[in-house]
Amino acid sequence: MENTIISENQPFNMEPKRSQFLKTLCVLSFVMCGISFLSGIWGIYQSQPDVMQRNIEQVRTINEEMADQMESQVLEMQSNPFSKVAPYLGVLYTIISFLGVMMMWNLTKKGFYIYAIAEILPYTSFIFMGKNSLSMMGPPGANSSTIAMVAIILMVVVDVVFVGLYAKTLKEMTK
Repeated sequence: MENTIISENQPFNMEPKRSQFLKTLCVLSFVMCGISFLSGIWGIYQSQPDVMQRNIEQVRTINEEMADQMESQVLEMQSNPFSKVAPYLGVLYTIISFLGVMMMWNLTKKGFYIYAIAEILPYTSFIFMGKNSLSMMGPPGANSSTIAMVAIILMVVVDVVFVGLYAKTLKEMTK
C-alpha cells in the first residue's frame, strides 16, 4: 500500500481560488449573456420579412403614419446587405462573450481579451449600417434617434465598466 505524506504547510487543494468579486462579475455576465442570447434569437425572428410586414400591418390599424415610417425603415434595411446578417452577428458576439466569461471563470487570462473584443464588436455595426442606423434601432418617430443614442451610450458605459472591472481581476487569473 502506498502512503502519501501531506505537509501541514501545503494546502491539500493546489488549484487557485477565484475571488468573490470575480465570481460575482462572472455570474452577472452569465445572466446578461443569457438575456442577450434570448433577445438575439427574438431579433432574428423579428427580422424575417414576413414578420416585419405583419408588425407593420398591426401598427397600421392604430397609426397610419407610424406604419409608413416603419415601412420605409424596413425598405432601407433590406437595401443594406449588412442588416440581413446583423441579427446573427449579435448572437455570435454573445456566444463569444460567453466563452470569454467561461474562460475567466476558469481563471484563464485569454478569456479577458476574448470578452473585451466581443463587447467592442457590436458597435462596429454602426459603421456598416449607414447613416440611418440609429433610427432603425428604435421605434419610428422624431425621437427615435435620440432614444437609440441614449441606449447606446448606456450600453457602452456598462461594457466599459465591466471590461474595467474584469481587468482588475487579471492578476488572479493564472492560466
